[in-house]
Amino acid sequence: MASSRSSAPRLENLWRNAREPLFWLSSDLRLTWANRAWEQLVGVAPGSLLGQSCQQVNGVARNDDVQYLLNCFYPPSESLEGKPASTRTLIVRLNGEKLWKRVNYQPFHDGQGELSGIFGLVGETEAASGRADAESQRIRTELLQVRERLLARHGFDSLIGTGPEHRRLLDQVAAAAASRVPVLVVGESGTGRHLVARTIHHRGTYASSPLIPIDCEALPAEVLERQIFGGEAGPRMDLAEGTSLLIGDILDLPRDLQGRLVEMLDPRVRLLATTAGEPETELRSERLRSDLYYALTTFMIRLRPLRERLDELPLLAQQLLERFNARGGAQRVGFSDSALQELASYDWPGNIRELARVVEEVHGKAAGSLIQVDDLPSGVRGHLASSYLPPPMPQPGVPLDELLTQVERRLIETTLQRARHNKSRAAELLGISRPRLYRRIKELGLPDVPDPSEDASPSAGGRDGESASAASSL
Repeated sequence: MASSRSSAPRLENLWRNAREPLFWLSSDLRLTWANRAWEQLVGVAPGSLLGQSCQQVNGVARNDDVQYLLNCFYPPSESLEGKPASTRTLIVRLNGEKLWKRVNYQPFHDGQGELSGIFGLVGETEAASGRADAESQRIRTELLQVRERLLARHGFDSLIGTGPEHRRLLDQVAAAAASRVPVLVVGESGTGRHLVARTIHHRGTYASSPLIPIDCEALPAEVLERQIFGGEAGPRMDLAEGTSLLIGDILDLPRDLQGRLVEMLDPRVRLLATTAGEPETELRSERLRSDLYYALTTFMIRLRPLRERLDELPLLAQQLLERFNARGGAQRVGFSDSALQELASYDWPGNIRELARVVEEVHGKAAGSLIQVDDLPSGVRGHLASSYLPPPMPQPGVPLDELLTQVERRLIETTLQRARHNKSRAAELLGISRPRLYRRIKELGLPDVPDPSEDASPSAGGRDGESASAASSL
């Protein structure tokens, strides 16, 4: 009979030469052992990754990155909590080859019940594991799959979404990028109009040419004139061929400048315009000139509000979460199913931009790596959605106009409370301009509580900028 001393080396040799890829992560998630099959799978030299730490994956898959390769084996939060778990993962080898595999994680504990390490076994994606997919990784895995499909078909993965309507949007973006005609992107505030316009430019023939953004809502007429036309000497002619002018919101461009803009249209310079209004309505009201309307609506792209994309909300929230993870600090793996259900029950008047702010808030304050319902702000847990509904039992004989006024008053009051009386924030959530909000506050006789943003420090604006940047990456 073989001695117990000789059985350990034989067992080690057995594991080392097993056909299945096997590996061991220490309690601090360092790779401390891997067999030959695992090294062949990932395509690295024997022992070259031993001792390196496995970290949470963020952003798109990258090749030629040893750290990202190791991060592909980061265990689900369930395993870190001591529970067996299984998940699909995208392994990106150093030569650029991408492999979808299923990884089973088995945590081990010491005599005191503390996590001593996690044993991993890599199998085929659809192989039966006897374990349910880890809840914490489900949406992240789906997001990886969506990104890979977008990259393969369109060459970009910034416009996240699924379903027939989103595929139609992607086809429209591809068609617009392949042409040089003016494009008008229409959608509510916060829906990603500027991202779509920028994607059109950067996927076009002249992607390396300048993209010049011009904000008609924020700039006075004389500044707009200089930025678009280069002064009083006439149409601007010093722009390089392939330049794109990104003008938003086009409805805030004065009518006289609209006419000059039509006159300067030139195939050398691409016109990309955005608006939150309805072009047809503004044409009838003469806010939009007919010649500019017909020039822009040759190619018009309409974006859906987030309330009509709630089936895509889990992917959008996960994308934003990983963007905030990439800034450093706390690392969150995802949202629980109950938290996602709660997010989907909210109406999202501020669209993706509002979602970005909510995700930023929960990223900073969540109690654990998996975001739960209790981590969500109270404002998205059913408290504001009711303000969109009329009073449940209107008094008999109340005229419709009066009833609508009551609804508007309640909506503005609730939104101001949620925005902590920040008028710019409240106007954004309501999808209206700040001057219009001020006017309605006065007309409805609402108390004009001082706006805290007037005394805000410069750093507060920086945080809003980060949220807007994250939202624009979707």
